[in-house]
Amino acid sequence: MTASATAPTREKAERAREDCEYVRSLLNVRQPRFAAALEAAARRLLRDHGTVCASSQKSRQPGWGLLGAAGWATALPAAQTCELRVGPEVFYLGCDAGTLTVRRGPAPDGDAVVTMSAGALFSLLTGQMTVTDAVRHATVDGDTEIARRALEPLAAAFSKPAPAT
Repeated sequence: MTASATAPTREKAERAREDCEYVRSLLNVRQPRFAAALEAAARRLLRDHGTVCASSQKSRQPGWGLLGAAGWATALPAAQTCELRVGPEVFYLGCDAGTLTVRRGPAPDGDAVVTMSAGALFSLLTGQMTVTDAVRHATVDGDTEIARRALEPLAAAFSKPAPAT
């Protein structure tokens, strides 16, 4: 496939991800009970069938796991940010009122940049790897303590009940 042929496909995929995030945010606002039940069911499915899901191509998209971890309490100070690079994808981890925020794209003036494999991220999300192990298996540029604080809410995120909205 040529580069010109893959550009529209990438644009469609990005538009689909943005649409999914928009629908999820609307659902959280308009039907919070249903959204919480749906999120809990998805977490339970990923927890119970993690090894099967982890081997599928669809679940290898880091954004799916990170969006599930958004909203968890974090010790990351509000003024500090962490950029998380997983394969070709880049995410901006920050803090808003004591909870983790996740955005696509690079962190402006990030205090730490963490580069890890998708396998390491999913091991962290499913509780098969600790934050210490994740940092050990990753490349961290910048403040390692900020990296740890940014990754802490991700630890075993799929085995925790959904945060209250």
